[in-house]
Amino acid sequence: MQINILAGGATSLWPSDLFDFPGLWIGADRGAWRLYQHHIPMLMAVGDFDSLTPDELHMLESHLKTNEIIHVKAEKDETDTELALLYAQAQNPDSINIFGATGGRLDHLLSNLWLLADPTFEKIVEKTKIIDNVNSVSYLKPGLKTVSKIPSAKYLGFMPLNTVANFKIIDAKYPLALTDSVYKMWSSNEFVGNMVHVSFDTGVIMVTQTRDKV
Repeated sequence: MQINILAGGATSLWPSDLFDFPGLWIGADRGAWRLYQHHIPMLMAVGDFDSLTPDELHMLESHLKTNEIIHVKAEKDETDTELALLYAQAQNPDSINIFGATGGRLDHLLSNLWLLADPTFEKIVEKTKIIDNVNSVSYLKPGLKTVSKIPSAKYLGFMPLNTVANFKIIDAKYPLALTDSVYKMWSSNEFVGNMVHVSFDTGVIMVTQTRDKV
């Protein structure tokens, strides 16, 4: 089972084929309203819905069953996207795609990118991607790992999200070997073939595949 989460980020950053992605949908805050506007069935809508007008919220609540909407207080520890990811994780999915999570406020972007470093999401680290119209973000747990090239992407990047030991980029255009943990975005690397292998002993690494906007 694949679950797609739509957060409330700018629609201009949506992939052009957003609603062609297979799977069940969860709307996070304004993402739920946008799913409603596009007549996309929802497994769940979750958030404080502070980005909706009272009329929009009333229409959304009227459209969904009581058990399909979780309306939380604005004063909370988790972000709306985090709450949606918690619900998605509870469904034991095979994969999770998050859309609408980039652009806009920098604190929202950083919060979303670092979500998978939280031990709460340990079971879905390698099942989760954040996707927009030029970027695909995935995550790796320790071991010898293979990263497969996305056809539309040119650049490859790696970012340790916590203490990552003995990190090696093995067969990319620019190899790397580190003994100590270095908190740095190793960006603008490239594939030589269709796969790149990396290895590390501890922590979580964020992997970015991207291209320049056209």
